[in-house]
Amino acid sequence: LVLNKPATFKEASQTETTTEGATEVEAGTYVVVPEESSITFAGKKPLIEGYINAGSIAVSSGTITVENEKASGEFTIDMNTLRVTATPKKPGKESALEGHLKGDRWFDVATYPTATFEITNVERREDSEQTFIYGVTGNLTMKDNTHEVSFPATIYQAVDGTVVASASFAIDRTVWGITSGSGSFFDDLADNVIDDMVSLSFSLTAQKQ
Repeated sequence: LVLNKPATFKEASQTETTTEGATEVEAGTYVVVPEESSITFAGKKPLIEGYINAGSIAVSSGTITVENEKASGEFTIDMNTLRVTATPKKPGKESALEGHLKGDRWFDVATYPTATFEITNVERREDSEQTFIYGVTGNLTMKDNTHEVSFPATIYQAVDGTVVASASFAIDRTVWGITSGSGSFFDDLADNVIDDMVSLSFSLTAQKQ
């Protein structure tokens, strides 16, 4: 299963980056800097205008290896760090929603404290030397379910030698068995139905090992 849909709403905004002075990534192994890396997410109730909740999750570790113009890598996502940062339709309910998302009906963080993403292929675009945009394919594992995802990502080497990677796309959460509030699985939810699609953005910084 390949999921390559663009983000459906902008609230999971990725950190803006500048490519001034950037170059293509040199061969080598690069280690993710957790404090300079992050994932943001957003989910919505599509039948209620403006009902979009957003949050963040930390990347705890990861490596990117570039060799013979090919790239590989694996990243660990610490689900215990899940934070809800915005509940505009219900101000002040961030902590309550955070506990809800960590519970067994959603990500079941107590049982599955980490998620992982393994890069299986990075495909060069013809204009990659100018845009630094590549097609990335990999395996995303959540709640012991692994499925392939594909998305475009901006990847480059900054002037200080660090590697920066960022992307914004959307996944169907139900593929990983996260079906709570899904109109695809439950009837009579009325306007409480929660969109199957979750908007994700990430920004990673990695230093050469």
